[in-house]
Amino acid sequence: MSFTLVMLLLGALLLLIIGINLIQQHKEQVESVKRQEMAKQRAIIEETEQILSMASVLPFSSALLITLNQRILDALDAAVTIDPKNADLARRKGDIRAQLNGLAKSAEQTPALESFVVPQNDKQVLAMVQTLKRLKAVVRNEHSKSRMNHDQYVNENQRIEQLQVRINATVLFERARTALQAEQLGSAKQLLSKLVATLNTHGGSDHLFKDSMMERANGLLGEIDSRQKANLHQVSSEAKAPKDDLDQLFQPKKKW
Repeated sequence: MSFTLVMLLLGALLLLIIGINLIQQHKEQVESVKRQEMAKQRAIIEETEQILSMASVLPFSSALLITLNQRILDALDAAVTIDPKNADLARRKGDIRAQLNGLAKSAEQTPALESFVVPQNDKQVLAMVQTLKRLKAVVRNEHSKSRMNHDQYVNENQRIEQLQVRINATVLFERARTALQAEQLGSAKQLLSKLVATLNTHGGSDHLFKDSMMERANGLLGEIDSRQKANLHQVSSEAKAPKDDLDQLFQPKKKW
């Protein structure tokens, strides 16, 4: 009898240990899922804030600013659900709501792309290029989640592509002009060829910029051609000089 009782107690103890381990594993799994979800929401917030930090130099429309701030608010809502006692998250939610209220009260604005100026600093240009690349993915993602209507998506996506073309084309033109100033005519011509190819492939929806840049590229190309012809003429003249000297040496001697 005592042996049976001992075995029952051992069995109960074993089941208790197994049960405690299962509960512990479940808690760890739940915490792991929470950490992963929190990391996901923080990544969304950080990415969107980085994009918004470029709003002072890139012509973002007010509708796009609302979409980006709403994206942060949605991520903060999800984060608060995971960690409801986090005071910092609650404070940031208040700040974003105030920002959205201010945007909603102000008149809708869409800055003209003509006001955009490509900076001379390579680091600033790279930051813009990276931002527009991220923004394009964000806009596509927001549209796929029905947080952005189709018309707005088409307009914003087109503006992003036009900005990308403007940056790419302007950088190519400036590099071609620098190469021309350094008398690197072949490199300048190659850069202008890339510029024209870029405009023909991607610049169709931005007619004014395309026509203006084509005109400037053709003007620079004409200057390159003039310099190349002048160089060829100079080389041709130098090649004739030895022959003229030989002709003069073996021509009939004059009688005095």
